[in-house]
Amino acid sequence: MDKDALGQAAALRSAASWAVGAFLFKALGEILSPLAMTLAKGTCSVLLLGAAIGLSVALGSSGSVTMSGEQLALLVASGLLGIALGDTFFFEALQGLSPQTLLVLAVLGQVVTVLLAVAFLGERIPPGGWVGIVLVIVGVAVVLQGTLASEEQRATKVRGVIFGLLAVLVLSASAIVAKMALGDDSGTMEATFVRMLAGALGVFAFGVTTGRIKSWATPFRDRRLFARFVGSVAVVTFGGFWLGLVAFKYTQVAVASTLTSTEPVFGLLLAVLIFRERVTARAVLGTGITVLGVVILSVRDIDDQVRRLLAAVW
Repeated sequence: MDKDALGQAAALRSAASWAVGAFLFKALGEILSPLAMTLAKGTCSVLLLGAAIGLSVALGSSGSVTMSGEQLALLVASGLLGIALGDTFFFEALQGLSPQTLLVLAVLGQVVTVLLAVAFLGERIPPGGWVGIVLVIVGVAVVLQGTLASEEQRATKVRGVIFGLLAVLVLSASAIVAKMALGDDSGTMEATFVRMLAGALGVFAFGVTTGRIKSWATPFRDRRLFARFVGSVAVVTFGGFWLGLVAFKYTQVAVASTLTSTEPVFGLLLAVLIFRERVTARAVLGTGITVLGVVILSVRDIDDQVRRLLAAVW
């Protein structure tokens, strides 16, 4: 498997992992505060990644990875943005929106990421890309309109949308900063570890300053809750964050964004097949328009992209 195919396969698996994680954290968010979830998730991720890196080195499957001061600074900044702020905003949004609705809203991040890649990484939007941007916005609007019009507690839903948009902005900025830090010789797992550690320390510092650490930790005395949380963190850490970085390292930002935009599709499948939830025709239509928009936004050579996509799937 060549590097592009590896990156694309990682992006698809990252999308599936994020969809699973959204449903898992939705249930946990009914018990835990968003900041407590961010700190606990960051701490668990650091421990899991540290163990994985140590095991990899011990088995000789990877050597030592060195990073420059600039790379470390960029990864720390990416962690503070994407973990400390982005995760907290995401968990806040989950308290007001369903997982599948938030996953559709999060696709706006693909548009923001591509635009930032144009501005800071020198990538180019293809001629039809602007059509894709419009389709993404229309698709998200279709889903949100149905959500806000038909569900009760509209104020809560609006609050969820606001925090969802904030999450989109900071996560997109975090992805670009991480891309700038990743060179050909950079270890993606080590980079993910640095980002997680920076984000966790940022939230911990805030908790200490505000005196909230004790209240955040109290619910985790429940062993079953703690076990559920650790399992959920493992899914998003190795499946979402790490594979996401692998995708951004080995393929272009636009291509990685296209494939990770399938998160809402995985979300709909999970809602219907696993959680037996009712999905409206409006949600299906809006999701389809949104995903189509991101694909059009990112495609350069359609024949080449189809070939690569099939290679990634198989």
